[in-house]
Amino acid sequence: MRTFLISLALLAAACGGGSHPAPAKPDTTTAAAAFTPTSFTVKVTGTGRPVIFIPGLTCDGSIWDETIAHLGGTVNAHVLSLAGFGATPPIDAPLLPTVHDELVKYIEANHLDHPILVGHSLGGFMTFWVAETDSDKIGGIVAVDGAPFIGALFDPDATVATVGAQGKAMGDHLAGMKPDEFATNMSAFLGAMIGDQAIADRVNAVAVKSDPRTAGAAMEFMFNTDLRPDLGKITVPALVIIAGDVDGVPHDQLIANWHKQVDLVPDHELVVVDKAKHFVMLDQPDPFYAALDRYLAK
Repeated sequence: MRTFLISLALLAAACGGGSHPAPAKPDTTTAAAAFTPTSFTVKVTGTGRPVIFIPGLTCDGSIWDETIAHLGGTVNAHVLSLAGFGATPPIDAPLLPTVHDELVKYIEANHLDHPILVGHSLGGFMTFWVAETDSDKIGGIVAVDGAPFIGALFDPDATVATVGAQGKAMGDHLAGMKPDEFATNMSAFLGAMIGDQAIADRVNAVAVKSDPRTAGAAMEFMFNTDLRPDLGKITVPALVIIAGDVDGVPHDQLIANWHKQVDLVPDHELVVVDKAKHFVMLDQPDPFYAALDRYLAK
């Protein structure tokens, strides 16, 4: 179990951007000056329903470039880059609690009318968390291979008590890496998360710029934070899109483990994208876009 979780932590830490097509409407602006967050930066494009895109661990906002291009300016997209991931400078405060609080403030300060939250991996975890605490301020969530409790993805009986110490050890291991060691680990493990090596190389080019201490602390936080007990408080519809191609896990068992988490959300849909690894939107964009478009059109 310990060996597997160490591998999982390193895999989850490897994240970044794909190719970078220009959005259909290139009128990119920064977030409104009503509130300036410290834990993330924002790029805003398009008009229509507000949709906030949250990247995963060691990602910056470029991970959503293809998705934004696909949407073609038909939504008011707010794309976040989190502090300490990619080239975005880190902060001293605990990252994920600060992102949670500042994201809610950002929604309020910019008068966003019930935005949809779309998050990948760690970003998916954040969508569940905000939905639990502030469902009244959002319109729905889309979690892309991001779970309410990472520790139970492969062992549904896992709890913070059983995996929290291992999560701390993994976080400390990541935090203590030298830049070259961090880069080597990211490159080695990305092959297990992305099917196309060219895409993996582009992802890695962003991931290696991340702050190892920030990545380690975020990993520890997720292994020590179980959102499952409060999933029943979510009052907005949740779409959960998961990768169907996970090494070492039987397909039926993988789906069953996900259901044990997301079925706790009162209004939810679980979509399994076969032949996709962790970066679903890059590995199998067509079924990903179809699921996202269907959800946004509701």
